[in-house]
Amino acid sequence: MIIKNYEIAELQSFLFNLSLKSKESRMRTRFINLLDEQQELIKKERLMIIDEYASKNEAGLAVTEKKLIDNEEVELVVFPNAEVEIDVKNQIALLMNEDFIIEETESKIDMLKCVQEIVLNCDLELSGAKASLYNRFCEMFEDIHLLEV
Repeated sequence: MIIKNYEIAELQSFLFNLSLKSKESRMRTRFINLLDEQQELIKKERLMIIDEYASKNEAGLAVTEKKLIDNEEVELVVFPNAEVEIDVKNQIALLMNEDFIIEETESKIDMLKCVQEIVLNCDLELSGAKASLYNRFCEMFEDIHLLEV
């Protein structure tokens, strides 16, 4: 199963908000846990990219500055120049566009089959952006070709 890194959070949210019982709920939780692990990896790699390019202080730590964004004070990393900041954004975009591959192994068959059925047989009325997202989720799960036993 192949999921783009940028799709993970939306898929997690979609699955998390479904009302499920028993086995379906357990299998969904296992699947979400796999997605959580990938989210943590993405977060670490994103921070590594930022740290690699950031301006550093005497102690070798990334320099930050506070800015007011949407009436909220946030701390932002400072980069040496606009060109470097663009490079960082491009590197992060590449990271987010990478494929997250969930191998369809024997140990994951039960979970993947169950989550596949949950998604493909979901009885929700959706429209607009949510309908488009759901369509993409269906495409992901339709592409799973589990070992036939």
